[in-house]
Amino acid sequence: MTDTDANHDLPEGIRLHPDEQLIAVWRPALPIFLRKLAFVSILTALLLGGLIDAFTNTPSLLGWGLGVLGSAALYAFLFDDVFEWRQRRDDHWVLTNWRILFLNPTDEAEPATMSLSDCGQASSWMWWSVRLRLLPRGAMMLPYLRDRQAVADQIATAATAYKSANQTDQTTLTGAAP
Repeated sequence: MTDTDANHDLPEGIRLHPDEQLIAVWRPALPIFLRKLAFVSILTALLLGGLIDAFTNTPSLLGWGLGVLGSAALYAFLFDDVFEWRQRRDDHWVLTNWRILFLNPTDEAEPATMSLSDCGQASSWMWWSVRLRLLPRGAMMLPYLRDRQAVADQIATAATAYKSANQTDQTTLTGAAP
């Protein structure tokens, strides 16, 4: 497990197979969510703040400040970003030597699972997520994780090891030279 997640046990409802080994458990981090909310709100504020300043009779510094605050609040509430944390805070991502599992204990759905053979490139995305390319196509986001590059590296390493072991097993079964 990663040092940031060493305190997290395997989430309830997740059972590993006898030969399956736990590599890491990740959970969203509030500071990372707030970083994303601040970044996108400020970006929206910079775009809309100038418009508010241009079309009001308030002094420029005051108008700009009100524009920044107003447009940041507009973004956060209009797109429900402030409520997204409530939905994401209980997410768990579990990486084993065979698969990646996703579980949110507040959701009644079964845990989602994906074989490591379906994993393509994993990379840090923006300042708040890990983007995992899926094979043959598609992508999946793992949002609000600490140390995104380390998470991406762990997924890539586990997927490479899994694919390599399965390739070796297939070669052994068919009798072909590697």
